[in-house]
Amino acid sequence: MRQKPADPKKPKRSFTKAADKPALFAAIRRDAEVERLPVSHLARRHRVSPATVRQALNSPTPPPRKKRPPTLGPAKGRIGPTIDAILDEYAAAHAGRFPTMRVIWEKLLDEHGVTAAYATVHRYLASHPHWSTDTLARQPGQPSGDFLAATQLPFYGNVIKQYRALLTAIRRDPARHGLDGSYATTTAFLLGLDAGSSWSMLTGFQEWLVVRLGKGHDLTWPVLVRHLAPGGWVHPLSAPADSAAVTTLHGLIGEFFTTREQPDGLARIFRDYQSWATTQDWYHLPQGSDRLPSNLVAPGQDTAPD
Repeated sequence: MRQKPADPKKPKRSFTKAADKPALFAAIRRDAEVERLPVSHLARRHRVSPATVRQALNSPTPPPRKKRPPTLGPAKGRIGPTIDAILDEYAAAHAGRFPTMRVIWEKLLDEHGVTAAYATVHRYLASHPHWSTDTLARQPGQPSGDFLAATQLPFYGNVIKQYRALLTAIRRDPARHGLDGSYATTTAFLLGLDAGSSWSMLTGFQEWLVVRLGKGHDLTWPVLVRHLAPGGWVHPLSAPADSAAVTTLHGLIGEFFTTREQPDGLARIFRDYQSWATTQDWYHLPQGSDRLPSNLVAPGQDTAPD
């Protein structure tokens, strides 16, 4: 006849939930006081470690449980920084939008020479704070030629952080970026950077400057910045005036980025510009007029009075 298997031995120690620890500590302290048991006997009786017994004898209040740091597998730890760099680079070049998971995986293989399984990339991105499976669905494409509709586009913090870092580096060491530090080369670089972002980086900058200056709706932003520099418009630029214009440009760009970072920043910029424009005489054209007033310069003109 088959004998009934013996009951498994109880483990030497048990896992105690945080909510049960006050009662455990009270029982340990009671046994120690009433029966005068040593630490080793108390540990065996309550199936805990000697360290837990000492904690209970030192204080009736259990210490908070230590939080374990998040663990990453070797592959995830190896590819994580590279994936973060891919996300930042792609977002800066695509108006804050992120690539699909497959694009990230292909960039790892083709451009960075990193061998990683698709599942590893998936596990890393699943808990990434800036990427989710519906990222592209929640980020509409930029409307072509309709900058008022662009007010609904978000301006992501990681993108603006990258722009700020780049402009700071340019200000500190322009020669390292192929610039001579003059206002002309600095504005040319910014115009190229804006074009590389599909004209999203400086969307609203001209309107923001117009409201700041109180005039100049027919001027480009490089001219508006010179009007806002100390001493106003100076032409041609002397060396001190050129340096002052560069300093003013960096300061204004920084303030503009701060405004753009707000949830409704771009929308507020256009609302302020619209409110300002409605107070101007040129805004109210005569009904049936087929041309602009004679005192209005065509939009995009980059000249100003000396």
